[in-house]
Amino acid sequence: LPPITLHIPKARNQEERNTKTKSRWAKTTTMKADDDMTDLTDDFSGSRSDGIRDGAHPQKGGTSLLRQILQAMNPAVCLAPCGNPLADEDEAIDYDATVIPIIKELKSAKTRTLALQKLFKLTDKESQQHRVPVVCSASFNVIEALLRCIAPDAPANDRRQALLILNNLCIPHENKRHLLLGEARDPLLTRILLIFERRLAEAHIAAACLYNLSFLEETKTMLISYQPQGINRTESIRSSYSFQSPTSQESSLLRIVEDMVVYFSPYMSKSYQKKISTVEGATIRWAMALMRNLVTVHENAAIVASTTKFPALASQYLQESTRNMELWTIDSLEDSSLLFLLMLIQSGDDSVKAIDTQELRAALQKVSKLPGIHGVRASVILERLDEVAEKENNWAEVLAEARGTTVNKAAAMMQLAASKDEFSEAEFDGRSGLASF
Repeated sequence: LPPITLHIPKARNQEERNTKTKSRWAKTTTMKADDDMTDLTDDFSGSRSDGIRDGAHPQKGGTSLLRQILQAMNPAVCLAPCGNPLADEDEAIDYDATVIPIIKELKSAKTRTLALQKLFKLTDKESQQHRVPVVCSASFNVIEALLRCIAPDAPANDRRQALLILNNLCIPHENKRHLLLGEARDPLLTRILLIFERRLAEAHIAAACLYNLSFLEETKTMLISYQPQGINRTESIRSSYSFQSPTSQESSLLRIVEDMVVYFSPYMSKSYQKKISTVEGATIRWAMALMRNLVTVHENAAIVASTTKFPALASQYLQESTRNMELWTIDSLEDSSLLFLLMLIQSGDDSVKAIDTQELRAALQKVSKLPGIHGVRASVILERLDEVAEKENNWAEVLAEARGTTVNKAAAMMQLAASKDEFSEAEFDGRSGLASF
């Protein structure tokens, strides 16, 4: 066979090649399959061909460049599973020896700031594998130590840093269950709501923490009806909390979040006008994302639609928004407001009638003209509003005729059935007052 000649493009200059070679081969001079897969796992943006293009480092024993290339092209290497990207033996740590000293430092005002920085580094995006062990360990209680730092009387810098750490820890599903179904629930939620109640500057981070926790499905009903400890906004608060009417409790989670959003809304209007980002705007953004998550339960949606100002606020944000469509990304204020309204109309006709206003229709008409998924969602909401409104008109016409004549109940029901409205006999009796016919 004739010899095979490979043409390998050289680096632009010798200095660039040396720099890239040193950075890639700092720890080893051997190009192995495991090293290749580690590069792909740690940083997917780093292509395996980069090492080949920039010039491969010679192995011990003088292995040729061609052999290195063929080894990298081996199907056994290319098709091997990458494994768990978080399971890095080099980063395995002794949590007791690492976290317990940090907790001790958190108790001292002199060392607290440095300890918070250490804990943030331990649980940041690059160290996600440590988040569950740090929270769910039985050897130490990180959450209890963090709760001291997010108290309203704690230093603002420490409170901000502690909330950023807490936000990271609220992301894993295991931690959500530990925080909302365990002993930490009451002190944690109470401190977050105190931050809302006092309109502290860190309210947007606290709202993001609560938003991350709200993804746990089995706790959505509990959250919307939660009564915090130690927050008494009125003298007529009952000792027990009734889920049937959470908005009757002025110190409930739902009311505290609602009051905070209403209070910050004027700042949102100014930020739209001046096209700037504000802390108040970020707080509203995460609060609306929180409500969007909670109203995925139909019972919650019915309560929010009929007893709160959130539907009117959502339509206001959509109407006033001056941001370009490319900024209407996931969890943006506009996207959350639109999805929030979409969830409400799916919870029943009563919810649709409760939110149907001229202001809402005007905002949806504006959004429906936009291209993409947001325009489609707005059109769907408008169609649902029209459907329920038409059904109501049919009811009104038939019932008016029934009350003015000697028509019996069966005839009225047949006339409604002809209009293709779906209803039960019990619903007809309750709304028409013709049960005695």
